[in-house]
Amino acid sequence: MNNTLSLQELFNDRIFRVPEYQRGYAWERQQIEEFLDDLALLDASRQHYTGTVVLHQPADPVRRMDDEGQNFIETDVVDGQQRLTTIVLLLNELSKELGKFESGKNLALGVRKKYVVATDEYGLSLHKLTLNDDTDDFFQSSVLPETPGVGGPPVISAQRLLDARNLIGEYLKRAGGDGADSEEWLRDLHRKVTNQLHFNLYEVERAGDVGVIFEVMNDRGKQLTNLEKVKNYLLYCASTLDVSHQARDELADTINSVWGDVLRQMMAADLGSAANENQLLSSDWFIRYDPRRQNWEGSKSIRRRFDLREKSRHVRLLRELHDYVRGLRDSCVAYCDALNPDREGAFSGFTGNDETKGEVALWNRKLLRIRLTATFLPLLMAARQRWPNDLHKYLEIVRLCEVFAFRTYRIAGYYVNYRQPAMYRLAHSVMRGLRFEDTVERLNEMFSATYAHQMFDEFTNPEHLQSRYDWTGLRYFLYEYEQHLAEKLGGSPKVRWTQVSSGNTVEHILPQSIADRPYWQERFEPAVHEKYRHDLGNLTLTADNPSLGNKAFPDKKGQEDFETPCYANSLLLEERELTRWDDWRPESIDERRGALLEWAKERWGFDFGGSNDDDYAGDPEENEGED
Repeated sequence: MNNTLSLQELFNDRIFRVPEYQRGYAWERQQIEEFLDDLALLDASRQHYTGTVVLHQPADPVRRMDDEGQNFIETDVVDGQQRLTTIVLLLNELSKELGKFESGKNLALGVRKKYVVATDEYGLSLHKLTLNDDTDDFFQSSVLPETPGVGGPPVISAQRLLDARNLIGEYLKRAGGDGADSEEWLRDLHRKVTNQLHFNLYEVERAGDVGVIFEVMNDRGKQLTNLEKVKNYLLYCASTLDVSHQARDELADTINSVWGDVLRQMMAADLGSAANENQLLSSDWFIRYDPRRQNWEGSKSIRRRFDLREKSRHVRLLRELHDYVRGLRDSCVAYCDALNPDREGAFSGFTGNDETKGEVALWNRKLLRIRLTATFLPLLMAARQRWPNDLHKYLEIVRLCEVFAFRTYRIAGYYVNYRQPAMYRLAHSVMRGLRFEDTVERLNEMFSATYAHQMFDEFTNPEHLQSRYDWTGLRYFLYEYEQHLAEKLGGSPKVRWTQVSSGNTVEHILPQSIADRPYWQERFEPAVHEKYRHDLGNLTLTADNPSLGNKAFPDKKGQEDFETPCYANSLLLEERELTRWDDWRPESIDERRGALLEWAKERWGFDFGGSNDDDYAGDPEENEGED
C-alpha cells in the first residue's frame, strides 16, 4: 500500500524503529545543510515532496499507549530512516528554542511529545523513533536531552548524530534571529516541517517484499551503496523464488539478520564507509566465486551469479543464497579483524592463548602501517575462514604478507598492484581447499621472484640511500628498528606508532641547514653536507623535532638529567642509541647506516639465494603495474 502523508499524519499512530539490518545514521554536513536550505526556500503556501518512506509492520507488532490514552503501533523503517532521524533531531532542537519563549512553551512541549519522546501509561519514556542498538542509547541519553550523558559516541554513526544535532542547533540560533521575530520564525518552521513536508508511504506486509519495493522504485532519488543494492536484490530473490512461503520467509529473515550483524560489526570496527563495504563485498567475491578483478562489477555480479530467470534452478538457488549470505557474515568478521586488529573482540574466534592472539594483532597492525593491505586482504580473509581454529597458520601467513609487502613495494618500489592478480587467485585456491604447506610454498615462490638477487643491492645503492628522507617506507623502517631495540630489552616501544607516523617526526642528526653553525661547518663541507644530510644513517624518529633543530651534536646528545629534550632523555631508544657516538661526522653516518642495513637484511630476509623472475612461471597478467 502507498499514499502521500504529511509528517504530522505519518506520526499520528505510529512509533518507529530502525531495524538492525539497516545502516546507522550516515548524513553529514552537506546533506543536512541541503535539507535546511530546502526548508528555508519552501514557500508557506506550497507542499514539498520530501521522499519515500518504506515501513514494515511485524506480524506481532509492539503496541504502546501514552499517558493520555492514545495508542501507537511500532513499525520498522525499511527506507527513509536518514531523513526521519534528521527531522526528529530538527524538531527536538526546535522544541528547545521555542521553550525559551513564555508564549512558546506549550508548542514546545507539544512538538517534543508528538515527534520526539512522550510518557507512556506507566510513566516511562515513549520514544517516537528508536535507532539501531549500537547508537540508540547514545541517541536517547546524549543527543536528544538538554543535558547529555557522560559517555562519548561509541561508533561513528553516533558521532554523526551528535554533529547533526549541533549543526541544526547552530542553524536555528543563527537563522532565527532575536526577539519576537525569532519565535514567529520558529513557528513558521514548525508548520513547514509538520504540515508542508509530504512523504510517499509504502507499507510492506512481508520482510521479503522489501526487495520488491526497491526493484520497482527507480525514481526515489537516493543513491544506494553496493551493500544496500546487494541486500535489496537478495530480499527481492527471497520474495520471488519458486519455493514455499516458509522457505522464502526464512531466507528473508536470514538476510536481514546477517545484514544487521555485518553493519554492526563494520560500524563498531570504524569501517562503516561505502568504500569499506565495497571492499568487503569484492574481497568476499574474489575468494568465493571469481578472483579476477576485471570481472567484478559490484551488485551486478551478484545479480548475474544468482539469476532468477531459470525457475528450474530455484531450489538449488535457495541453498546457494543461504550459503552466500552466511559466508558474507564470516568474511565480515575476518575483514574487520584484519583492518582493525585492535577492536574489542578481535580474533576471539581463534583458540589459543592471549599472547599469541596479541602477536597476530601486532603483525596485522604492521601490515596496516605499510598501507598496502588491498593486495593481501583476500588471502587473510581466506586463511581466517579456511583454518578458523588454527591461530598459528594465520600468524605465519600474515607475517609472510608483511615481509613481502615491505620488501616488494617499499624496498623494491613496485607498483601496489604488482602480483595482485596472483594473490587473489591464491586466496581463491585457499578457500577451495589448498593445503597450508602449498599456500606457504606458493607465497614464497611468488615473491622470491621479485628481482630477489637485485633488490637489496638496489636498496643499498648510495644514490638511493642519500635521498631517503622522502622515502614512503622511512617511518615504518625506523619504527620497526625501534621495535627491535625494545624487544632486545624485553619490552615494547614507549612511543606509539600514531605519534610518529606523520608530521614532523623525522630528525636529521646532521641538520638540513648548517648556515652559521660552526660545529657542523667544520665537519661537513657543502658538498659533503649535501651528500649526507638525507642519508638513511643520518635519519631517526623523534618525538620532539623542534627542540633539537640544528644544534651541535653534543647539545642534541645531551645528558639523561637534562630538563630540555635531547637524545639521552628521549623515550625513543633509537635516539638514546645515538649517545654512543662522541661526535657526528661522515664516518658516523656510514657506521650507523651499515648497522641499520645489517639489521634490515635479517628483519626482511633479503638472502634469497640469487633467484630471479625467470624462476616464476606466471601469466602476462602478473606484470600489471610492474615498475
